[in-house]
Amino acid sequence: MSYESLISFRYLRSRSKQKFVSVIGLISILGVFLGVMSLNVVLSVMKGFEEELRDKILGVSSHIVVMSYDGDFDNFNELREKILDFPGVVGASPFIYNQGMLVAENNVAGSVVRGIDPNTATTVSNIAEAVGKGLFPVNEEDDQLLINAGKELLTKLDKKTESGVPPILIGKELSNSLGVLVGDSINLVSPFGKIGPFGPQAKTRKFEVIGIFDYGMLEYDSSISYTSLRDAMDFFETDNKATGIEVKVDKIYRAKKIGEDLSELLKFPYFARNWEEVNKSLFKALRLERIAIAIFLAFIILVAALNIVSTLTMLVMEKNKDVAILRAMGAKKSGVRKIFVMDGMIIGSVGTLLGTIAGYLVCYFLKTSNFIKNLIPFDNNVYPISEFPVKMEAEYFIIVAICSLLICFIATLYPSYQASKRDPVEALRYE
Repeated sequence: MSYESLISFRYLRSRSKQKFVSVIGLISILGVFLGVMSLNVVLSVMKGFEEELRDKILGVSSHIVVMSYDGDFDNFNELREKILDFPGVVGASPFIYNQGMLVAENNVAGSVVRGIDPNTATTVSNIAEAVGKGLFPVNEEDDQLLINAGKELLTKLDKKTESGVPPILIGKELSNSLGVLVGDSINLVSPFGKIGPFGPQAKTRKFEVIGIFDYGMLEYDSSISYTSLRDAMDFFETDNKATGIEVKVDKIYRAKKIGEDLSELLKFPYFARNWEEVNKSLFKALRLERIAIAIFLAFIILVAALNIVSTLTMLVMEKNKDVAILRAMGAKKSGVRKIFVMDGMIIGSVGTLLGTIAGYLVCYFLKTSNFIKNLIPFDNNVYPISEFPVKMEAEYFIIVAICSLLICFIATLYPSYQASKRDPVEALRYE
């Protein structure tokens, strides 16, 4: 062990004359510990929230949407086959997107009407699971059971009901606002009807509710309804044309590159939009929020770094004679600087290590325990999540630890520089 290391360890020990300095050192360790732990926990929770929100959104919409600048197109089956042959694509399904009014006996609600192909829609979204959740009011943990039940009900979307009217699926919140249940009839009204003798006339058709889906997000469950692609084409009179083709890829963060390649493959007038582009403002806001919170919490570490500065400054003042003796014995200025830098880095390293371990343990507790879930129940009408989300990523823990050590190192530079500047002759003149 070098003499610098030996002396730096001895300086941090609690002696009768320097107990106050040691207490400040412990407070500095505590400050670094709290800062690192808080940063790790908050970043993990924010990352978990972002990913859960992303999964909720991608459960409703696909990774890529292929559309045409000319509007609806009729060669969607040919395009779908071409898209499915593209590397990285795992699913594709045509759809119709339009808006209408759902009219029940005593209530009216606006709705986004989506015409889907029941045979292929499950390859691009989580609609089967959402329909399955609507079938089981009690929480069902068997995801495969929900999916199978949802797929079975979706097959009925392409058939006529016993009453002879087309079937429709509506969201849980939309069902509540309309006051309808499975088996009830509702009227779908489109303002884009034919021109009659007294001007434009709204088009109305009766549908039967065959199922209620539950995505777990108020925005979707209160505004979306599904019909079969054929019934949507017939009602909105699109002449057997689809609005677009939804595409699912194997890796979500490759969606942008695959979308650009699909646009080149299909040529004009077709174009592709990926999920990041469609929801750019939302996810950009979440990332900015995560960065802002991280910056604010980093001030905890900065405060701890100021404590390190004060600890080392007081230590330099107390060890003035010791430093002078070391210099008189031939110690270089760099050696003196190294002693106090090591003292500061010991404080920073201990605080960072303990903070990283504590942050991981807190995140693990939040992820595996129901304590927070029971303490703070999440209302789906307010939050798009049902439990406390935590996503632990090693890179975040490493970055926080490196930044903490860097801040602590910078905090040691001024006190160590002042210690190395002291003249041994002046310090020992009156001894």
